Amino acid sequence: YDSLKNQTKPVLKSAILPKAGLDKLFNTSNVNIGIFIVLIAVGIIYIILQKTTFGYELKACGSNKEASRYAGINEKRSIILSMVISGALAGLGGGLLYLSGSGKYLHVLDVLAAEGFSGISVALLGMSHPIGILLSGLFIAHLEVGGFNIQLYNFVPEVIDMIVAVIIYCGAFALLFRQIIHRLIRKPVVELAGANDIEEPLQTTSQISTATEYPVGDDINNGIDNKENETEHKEDI
Repeated sequence: YDSLKNQTKPVLKSAILPKAGLDKLFNTSNVNIGIFIVLIAVGIIYIILQKTTFGYELKACGSNKEASRYAGINEKRSIILSMVISGALAGLGGGLLYLSGSGKYLHVLDVLAAEGFSGISVALLGMSHPIGILLSGLFIAHLEVGGFNIQLYNFVPEVIDMIVAVIIYCGAFALLFRQIIHRLIRKPVVELAGANDIEEPLQTTSQISTATEYPVGDDINNGIDNKENETEHKEDI
């Protein structure tokens, strides 16, 4: 880091990620194999979160750590491991950013300090899903790069921030309305299930009393045979 110029030092050419012919495919000089590294990382995180018990524990602790504790999950271990994984992914993203060949043009105090807020926007828009975050990250990155370039046409770049904010608010309201609708639909179902649970014991009790007072089938025949046997016994006496 060059403190005098407030920017990173130039990255050695030997440390820059190879392009593997992608610069010719996308007609740009900044595309490299970092794209494949990101796709592999997204696939690994998707498998961990969606297909493993460990991922389920992480999501459960993120939703409600108190309930996770009562369910037997070590919430402290899950929280620490989630922070470790998040830090590793952040380091991977920063490394790919600097090793792409544009690190010497990045001003740390002006650029990286705001990346955390951009990450929150990406996570909200991607619904905290690995694949959704990948797509939302590409979308917001295109908006930010486009906002930087529209200055050439005398447009204010802050317009992009307003657009991103509106998108995030719309996504948050969509989640809120989804939860409200889910609760409104779930409440009548729960009440109906409770009513059925109350009716079943009443029906069972009435059936038992009816069966006791009014025997049916074999019970009636057995009762008639017993009375005939008692009558024959009395006549013999």
